[in-house]
Amino acid sequence: MSIDGGYGFWLYDFLTTARVCEPSLFAPDRWKKFFNFDGKGFPAGFIDELEVDLTPDQKLYPPEWKRCFDWEIERKEVPAPFRVTTHDYVEFYVEEDQLGKYQEETFFKPKDLVAYVKANLDQFEIITPREDQLASPVETLPEVATFSPPGCIYEIWLSGLEQMEMTDLEEISEEIDEELEEHEAGEVIGVGATTEDQHNIAVESAPGMNRKALACIRRVLKRLKANPETTDIWVQGKADKKLGLK
Repeated sequence: MSIDGGYGFWLYDFLTTARVCEPSLFAPDRWKKFFNFDGKGFPAGFIDELEVDLTPDQKLYPPEWKRCFDWEIERKEVPAPFRVTTHDYVEFYVEEDQLGKYQEETFFKPKDLVAYVKANLDQFEIITPREDQLASPVETLPEVATFSPPGCIYEIWLSGLEQMEMTDLEEISEEIDEELEEHEAGEVIGVGATTEDQHNIAVESAPGMNRKALACIRRVLKRLKANPETTDIWVQGKADKKLGLK
């Protein structure tokens, strides 16, 4: 599944001893773990084997949790130590005993995925498929072109800088850029102003890192005490969809 140019996948709770093409095996109730794809293309052996019908709700990213930074917890800047982000970028906070309701935010490269499966083999059912469930042999795998889904551009509009903990626009943009760089999520590509109290920072997210880049932007602006009532964030070309600091 994809969202704003990023890609995520559900890992099922079983492994098969041969390639299969049997839709009944791939029911959503067998989903084990959701992960974000962290790479510049699918592995060379990737094959589009079959299509599974999903409901609109099943096509959405599940709510994912991540532990807040230690400094956020120590300064009591968050109400609970774990931040949950929904598919539409809404954030809320939970205690450790509530984590079972959500997926952990996980980024896998192909090698990471293989390593995870090997380390948790005892958690997967091993299925030996019937002959009628087997996929057709692949005589020659087509050359798979690697791709990097383009990142989106976020437009950040700020006003009332004098009320923030950092009042210089260039310094604010540098803080955002450093956060993005630390998480390999993108970079600041423009800084400017249209009026005396309307300031703009443009951020381009790295391929497949749209959600991560937005989280970085929000984290910095909240840390610098940006006013949520006068701060707008939106995807370039989609000005009708205001994301804000929530």
